[in-house]
Amino acid sequence: MKNFIGMIALALLGSSCNHQAPMEAMYKTMEHISVGSDITYKATDSLAIQLDVYYTATKLGKEPWEKLSEEHKPTLIYFHGGGWISGDRISRFPGLLPYLEKGWCVVNVDYRMLQETHLIGSLNDCIDAINWVYDNASRYKFDTNQIYLSGESAGGHLALLAGLVNQSQLDNVPIQKRKADIRAIINWYGITHMQSAIKFWDDAAYEQMILDKWEGDTQQYLNFTSPVNHISANAPVPVLTIHGDKDENVEIEQAISLHKKLASAGIKNELLTIEGKKHGDFSSKELKSIFDKIWSFLK
Repeated sequence: MKNFIGMIALALLGSSCNHQAPMEAMYKTMEHISVGSDITYKATDSLAIQLDVYYTATKLGKEPWEKLSEEHKPTLIYFHGGGWISGDRISRFPGLLPYLEKGWCVVNVDYRMLQETHLIGSLNDCIDAINWVYDNASRYKFDTNQIYLSGESAGGHLALLAGLVNQSQLDNVPIQKRKADIRAIINWYGITHMQSAIKFWDDAAYEQMILDKWEGDTQQYLNFTSPVNHISANAPVPVLTIHGDKDENVEIEQAISLHKKLASAGIKNELLTIEGKKHGDFSSKELKSIFDKIWSFLK
């Protein structure tokens, strides 16, 4: 079913194009992309936590039906948004299309939400997904030297945390060890400072959901789950952030403070501010400009 959904999305992308070149790019993407769907990368007592893999392969028209690329490909791992309480990987599929057209592999990840766990649990799921990519690199031709993380809003927060947390300082923290280095993070308006975000939201019920399942010290929890506190010149990870300057869900100051600290640490970074826009309401023209910036930043 998800293979069908993916191909329909690609077809819809092509149907909106008025020029032959975009149509040809769409057909070429359809020709070379295969999908592994509903893959359980982690299981808990009550949940099978799943991901989808989009990878490059030649279709053979007979058994074994496809031949994977000989070349290991840059790989994007994507975490969806939804305030850590809603959303799913399938609904974010259209935002992955530019990477597929570029010939990348994409791993689209679900994780436990606040109804099932706390933010540390969600982070551990994301790190487990990264480790799954590392462990399955030979099978799907993931280039483990070119693993990129991305996500929007709550997913941007988790992408930042999963990529920035210093793995050498986790002896006393219940966080999974990450097997792979991260080449860069593409952060779409993600939360960077938890205390400031909670104050900005001013929602007691939502704050309780964020804190509810954590049994340790609240201040330590909020400090640890704030990506801005994990920037280290000893383990530099480049970060590109896309953020609307009129965002009413995650204020632009969250991005500004993150990038000031990245710059102070001498880490490659760029904040792309989209004027007049809120929480992801970008036009097609703006999206083209954004992805042009993504490709130039990742060079």
